[in-house]
Amino acid sequence: MPEMTFGVLIFSVFSAMAFSGAALWLLGRKARASRRRTAPFSQAFLAGSVTFSLVYIINRLAFPLRPKTTAVFNLALLAGILLFRALKKRLRRRRRPKAAKKHPLHAEAAALEQMLSQDPLNAFCLEKLSEIYEKMGENDRALEAAREAFKLDPSMKTRWRVDELKKEISEKKRHKGGFK
Repeated sequence: MPEMTFGVLIFSVFSAMAFSGAALWLLGRKARASRRRTAPFSQAFLAGSVTFSLVYIINRLAFPLRPKTTAVFNLALLAGILLFRALKKRLRRRRRPKAAKKHPLHAEAAALEQMLSQDPLNAFCLEKLSEIYEKMGENDRALEAAREAFKLDPSMKTRWRVDELKKEISEKKRHKGGFK
């Protein structure tokens, strides 16, 4: 029976050390991931000692009754702690819907639209928005923005832009089914 007690003590100590080491490793990884400095020694020591004490006491009580179950349970929990971050990332990726690819100029168009919501009489923003929509291939929206810009600023430049967009849209509709 003394061998069994010595074995229980050795098992309890090593598993408690493994768990407290894993807890401290996880704390260090979490601090590094959030770009904060690592936990102060007092907090790390407290976390490690509490983990060590709890695991040691639980193993000391459970191992003599069911040694195989306790060993398997300890290994499973230790693997769970070490693989927690990887599993969390994988589950998060699966739940996230795939975003539709947006045009690189989409952010600029959104910023100009926001500026127009604050100042709807800004002809320059409408001209730029028309140019961006044309680059994105949204000619109907580009024509609409160019017409609004022409209403606010009836210059030759804006008139020319409206005419060019109308001509381009009509040519695309005419050649949509046939050859150029």
